[in-house]
Amino acid sequence: MTSTLEQPQIFEETVAADFSIASHKVEMTPNLAAQIEAACARVPPLWPLKNFVAVNPFVGLSGRHFLDASTLIRRVTHGDMMMPLSYYRQQWEAGRIGESDLKNALEHARQTLPDAHLQALQNVSVETLKSALASTRTSTRSADDNAILTVADWLDARGDTQWRAFIVDEISKWCSAYYDEGQASWRMPWRGEPLFAAWKAAARRDANPEMMRLRGFRSFVAALPDDAAEAIEYSIEMLQVPSAREVDFLHRQLMSIAGWSGYIQYRAREKGLYGKHDDSLQGLLAIRLAYEAALFKNFKAPELAASWTRNVARHETNAEIAPELLANYLWQLAAEIAYQRGLMQSLQAAVAPKAAARPSVQAVFCIDVRSEVFRRSLEATSPDIETLGFAGFFGFPIEVVPFGARHGGAQCPVLLTPSFRIRESISGGSHQAVESALHAQQFSKRLGRGWNSFKTSAVSCFSFVETGGLLSGVKIIQDSLGLAHAEYSGPTLSPCVQHEAAPSSQHGHTHLHGSGMTTENQIAVAANALKHMGLKQFARLVMICGHGSSTTNNPYGSGLDCGACGGHTGEANARVAAAVFNNPDVRAGLQLQGMDIPHDTHFVAALHNTTTDDVTLFDEYSIPATHREDLRQLHKNLQQASQQTRLQRAPSLGLADAPHDKIDALVRARSLDWAQTRPEWGLAGNAAFIAAPRSRTQSLNLGGRAFLNNYDHASDIDGSKLELVMTAPMVVASWINLQYFASTVNNRQFGSGNKTIHNVVGTLGVWQGNSGDLQVGLPMQSVHDGHKWMHEPLRLSVFIEAPREAINAVIEKHEDVRELLDNGWLHLFAIEDECQTFARYIGGQQWKVERLS
Repeated sequence: MTSTLEQPQIFEETVAADFSIASHKVEMTPNLAAQIEAACARVPPLWPLKNFVAVNPFVGLSGRHFLDASTLIRRVTHGDMMMPLSYYRQQWEAGRIGESDLKNALEHARQTLPDAHLQALQNVSVETLKSALASTRTSTRSADDNAILTVADWLDARGDTQWRAFIVDEISKWCSAYYDEGQASWRMPWRGEPLFAAWKAAARRDANPEMMRLRGFRSFVAALPDDAAEAIEYSIEMLQVPSAREVDFLHRQLMSIAGWSGYIQYRAREKGLYGKHDDSLQGLLAIRLAYEAALFKNFKAPELAASWTRNVARHETNAEIAPELLANYLWQLAAEIAYQRGLMQSLQAAVAPKAAARPSVQAVFCIDVRSEVFRRSLEATSPDIETLGFAGFFGFPIEVVPFGARHGGAQCPVLLTPSFRIRESISGGSHQAVESALHAQQFSKRLGRGWNSFKTSAVSCFSFVETGGLLSGVKIIQDSLGLAHAEYSGPTLSPCVQHEAAPSSQHGHTHLHGSGMTTENQIAVAANALKHMGLKQFARLVMICGHGSSTTNNPYGSGLDCGACGGHTGEANARVAAAVFNNPDVRAGLQLQGMDIPHDTHFVAALHNTTTDDVTLFDEYSIPATHREDLRQLHKNLQQASQQTRLQRAPSLGLADAPHDKIDALVRARSLDWAQTRPEWGLAGNAAFIAAPRSRTQSLNLGGRAFLNNYDHASDIDGSKLELVMTAPMVVASWINLQYFASTVNNRQFGSGNKTIHNVVGTLGVWQGNSGDLQVGLPMQSVHDGHKWMHEPLRLSVFIEAPREAINAVIEKHEDVRELLDNGWLHLFAIEDECQTFARYIGGQQWKVERLS
């Protein structure tokens, strides 16, 4: 903030005369400690930009029903979890929601809503729902008297002040300095201290709050207890928050700085995976409450104190659902039922194609919705090609350390921790060649760091364009004219170091070798992957195809990469998997377990560039001469599939009217355009997860909206495959779905706004403009094309071809899965009788057979 914060007249005579705090040891009550823990547990983690992955923004609320969580979110964030009624009015008028969908929504709500809300449903009918659309109200935002307020909110509401924005800016400023990962030229000197202690040391020297008329702030901070928990206790006592209201009040404090709360939660979560404890989120809460207490003490007048007491006293959970919120929920449910109806009709009418005796090629893709389009295109090039869907880390939970680096990144879903460390090296080269490559890489890194420091330093930031404009312009001109090659965002394998030797000598190729990944380890991981991958008979070529994106000037680039690979591309996993499957010792070990890979089967690694739809094959030098013709034909099929996929995607990219012979170049150019805000649509539109044999969906055009996971219940003797599907890929798909859902329905709270004004902070996140909170979700440009929504906000509909009894066994065993289903965070259907029967899960391990009209 740049201007003085003017206070209402009532504050002019209230001068804080005493900011001293009695020196005493505060013993936190067990109840408050539990309330702090509960409030912190509600905060979803936020991954940094380098491995940004989709996160369920409501992960801490899955123990509540979706409708109850919507009520809480209204009160805590002052926003909504569903679209406004005007959105559903458009869906109704366009015919996408029918009257039968409304009837079914009411019936389903009566079967699934908590008992506390059934009374409210008695007064709702199809007619009242249609009448709700006639209302001129276009927003369901909660009334102010139902919202939980911070002191800053309360003061801003009483006068023309901006205390909330000022506090967010101040906290964000200090967190940016504390957590900076190399962007800042000058480092905070207290980074070695715990977060709260570091903030105290810095805030005691910061005159900015007092310049903004928060008088005596430095003295107040100096007198605060050094322990974060004691500081929280002190602030809560000063603010007179009743014990029964504490958890929601603390939740509101954290959500007022949701970005930094999420990032700190991420760090705590990562440490927790390795058995370490991090209470920095409690430290952040202490910082936020310190500003609250200082404000309250500074501007507390008798009449205001009474008003504040009344404000915090009304912060109680109301079991009743607001009528307009209930109407929103029912319309949301009707929209989801309409989509499910169409999908079930398509599945029921699908004709399974005749399978080849032995496929010429098998291609294993990630279950990502973007793979659905490419798989369909690839299958269309030849009836002898079989595609399969499997989580994009391919069952290899690895950490990859790039060549010349000391540390790597986890190439597995965020729900897992890496089991093996894989190091990249140069295979077949001389010692001198390896040393030369290492020195060149280190020099390049130092040069890059120096150049970046020059650009961002205090002495050159304003003069950088004049000083380096022409030099930097070379890169921009190359990209604009298509003279450069797109690079995959996020960490991938280092570029090959070429030598003069022929490729067949294997010189000059990057090589991955495991640390502690013995032959026995490789056999065990390979056996587990093959068991769940769905490969029954083996083709001569089996392509393991990961995916990644290629964008330029895109801080959120890793969000377009593979979520199953921890926000990285799937190249390393595909290459490791192919190398392990080709290992003769591994094959011998697999054969002893009854998994016989034919001697003429060769695995090849590949990467699908989801921005350009090009597919790159790796390590072709290692493919036997006997398979050269197979490889040549695969290249031809991939090229045809890439062209067809680009044609299918062209309309969504604004290229519907472009000549077909120009589409390839135009799509590729988007990945090189520095000004392109929508290089691709990522997973926008995702709505379904289907776990079934590919034959159920192969004849269908699912529009790039379905996660496709191969699953054959007949071969799942012990149910372990089904258990894996429901506890891993289904949950990850739900996270992705709810990230897109939340960024659409409430981009202000759960998204990241306009990406054209993003500024990278500490290399770990972005601000909107030059200040404010760390942004948490997807930019508006990821879900809206400027004219219409490109993502339809629907909770995930899961279809599993398995008996209900088998699915119930998994639900009963896993509480986290049970919470997602019983509390309405996703929909579940069992496919039975060769796709002729669909049973809908209605909670409590009960099912209802759907009747399709």
